[in-house]
Amino acid sequence: MSHEKYFIIVVGLIIIVSAIYYYTSQKPLTIYHNIRPILAKNITNVAKHNHATALLLFIYGLIFILEGVIFDQTVVLHIAIFTAVPGMFVVMAIYEFFIRRKYSKR
Repeated sequence: MSHEKYFIIVVGLIIIVSAIYYYTSQKPLTIYHNIRPILAKNITNVAKHNHATALLLFIYGLIFILEGVIFDQTVVLHIAIFTAVPGMFVVMAIYEFFIRRKYSKR
């Protein structure tokens, strides 16, 4: 395996470890790390909110791992770069339009 493949697999593993942390957390977590966190009183079910967010991140990390395993070493870094940016926008859209709307109090 090339260094690029290892790098993409490690990125996927970091995202999956983050998803595991989200799954086990007792406080509400979002995919955004640079803003003020949401309060538990503004969420209907903190555990389900964190589990849904963890599942979203787990799938996103799994995509990176599969890219590192499946694709050839000459294209893996290019594929991962072109997956990361649009993929993050997709992750943010799914979080905002489905998870956050489902679990936030109105």
